[in-house]
Amino acid sequence: KGAMLALMFELICASLTGAAIGAEADSFFSEQGNRPRIGQSFIVVDPSALAGTEKFSERVETIVSAMLADPEVRLPGARRFACEKTARSRGIEIPDELLAQIEKLCLTQS
Repeated sequence: KGAMLALMFELICASLTGAAIGAEADSFFSEQGNRPRIGQSFIVVDPSALAGTEKFSERVETIVSAMLADPEVRLPGARRFACEKTARSRGIEIPDELLAQIEKLCLTQS
């Protein structure tokens, strides 16, 4: 599914606009290599014009709930939020050696 989704977006965003495809694109942050040749594409869908906003929301909820029922599936950011929650409740363990280095830096900077 992922490869086909990537292909679909590559075709829409690069091929239709004349932009560089992923394999041709170089970094925006380097003077070396190809010019970025980016292409902008906007896909706008109005759910109310199709199945309706309420039905769309129900279907999204069903899909997301089914995905999250699998412990191997995470939504983007879920791991980060879980780690933050744990750190806030339990604190962050800092090895003694690292703490000593931090304290030494603080003394030299003040």
